[in-house]
Amino acid sequence: MNPSIFPSRLRLALAMLVMLIVGQNVLAQEANRSQRPNPVEAQAIVPPVIYLSTLQNYRPFTDQEVGSWKELNDTTARIGGWRVYAKQAREPDTTDTKPAAKEKETPTSDKAKSMDHSSHTK
Repeated sequence: MNPSIFPSRLRLALAMLVMLIVGQNVLAQEANRSQRPNPVEAQAIVPPVIYLSTLQNYRPFTDQEVGSWKELNDTTARIGGWRVYAKQAREPDTTDTKPAAKEKETPTSDKAKSMDHSSHTK
């Protein structure tokens, strides 16, 4: 700070204010220390330790019943093979209960617009 900006009385008042604030913080910390038990004292009353195991809600692995692989292969061959599954994955899900008009209102187009960086100039 430039001393010509602050007159000496103002600097003195500012220094006293800072010391007052620091002093109050020190007193508040001392009051907090007196409320805590002394760790050196053997008869100190301390709160009980609470242990919560991370494995408390663990569920062991259980095998799932699966069908015969030969039957599953025959079913896949009867349907038309892996190409039918690939075609189904490309097609939109027809079990959606939402109308097509509401799907267009989703913010996916906004996200695509926000990712378009062609409007930037060099």
